[in-house]
Amino acid sequence: MYYIIATTAIIALELLYFFVAKKFHIVDRPNERSSHQRVVLLGAGIIFYLAMLFYSLTNGIPYPDFFIGLSVLAIISYIDDLRQLPAWLRLFAQLFAVLFSIWIDVNTLEIWQIVLLVIVFSGILNIYNFMDGINGMLAAYSLVVVGTFGYLNLFGGDSFIETEFIATVMIAILVFGFFNFRTKARCFSGDVGSISMGLIILFLLVRYVQSVPGSGINVSRLCLIIVFLADGGLTIAKRFLSGRNILAAHREHAYETMVNDLKMPHLYVSAGYSLLQLIINVGYIMVSDKNLYTLIVAFLLVIAYGLFFFFGNRSGKIHPVV
Repeated sequence: MYYIIATTAIIALELLYFFVAKKFHIVDRPNERSSHQRVVLLGAGIIFYLAMLFYSLTNGIPYPDFFIGLSVLAIISYIDDLRQLPAWLRLFAQLFAVLFSIWIDVNTLEIWQIVLLVIVFSGILNIYNFMDGINGMLAAYSLVVVGTFGYLNLFGGDSFIETEFIATVMIAILVFGFFNFRTKARCFSGDVGSISMGLIILFLLVRYVQSVPGSGINVSRLCLIIVFLADGGLTIAKRFLSGRNILAAHREHAYETMVNDLKMPHLYVSAGYSLLQLIINVGYIMVSDKNLYTLIVAFLLVIAYGLFFFFGNRSGKIHPVV
């Protein structure tokens, strides 16, 4: 019964947001950095936060720290979608959300480890935001990642979170994806969607890590989102090494290059990234030496990224946009 009510409520909330967005002209207008050409409703990714609101209220707010952190982050991100906020305020909201909502047993960590984790998690939030630039990418990729956590929760040993939590997130992704995973998307997620989803996935990641006895800080867990991390992280490194501002807006990620320079269809690229992450996650679940597996996957992704841009630049088909 919960799943039927949750699905009905999430669909109704998304359609209600469409009505509000149309009435108040909350739209994304294409510019020189856009990978789309049409005016599209913006901020529909707020459904991820609303789904968590529904889950929390109907289940007695089981994770109050997470919910408060997510609420602050979603509110700041949505306001930023409507009118650009100062960078320091966005950063403060992200740090607050990470510190407050993704609780780690600090008694087992050194101060430098805590600081490093906060920096890494904040970086992952931003990378998740960076990777939401074409139709279907956020929805398809997030479905794979959250679905992987759902499988691990059911069959990977000790359950680390309620099934209803993961199911609610997946319902929200499917509802949003129905309107976004299209050649002509009806809506975009906005920062409120991509940042909120990033925090939800980090929360699931931490819960999973804590459920594995004696796992501690194990970077191999990041393999579950390594495709986004590779594209986002390597693009930042490439811009830094070439002397460009890593904080400036651009469209130089590999997926953006595929769409804008090589003219590949949005949905093909989004499906490709998601399928690749799915294959990697299946391998991760099956292998015994997860650290070695993660190192091999990371190495292959770095090589693939380098070769893609090397041969693309030599062919003259790729023209980086600053």
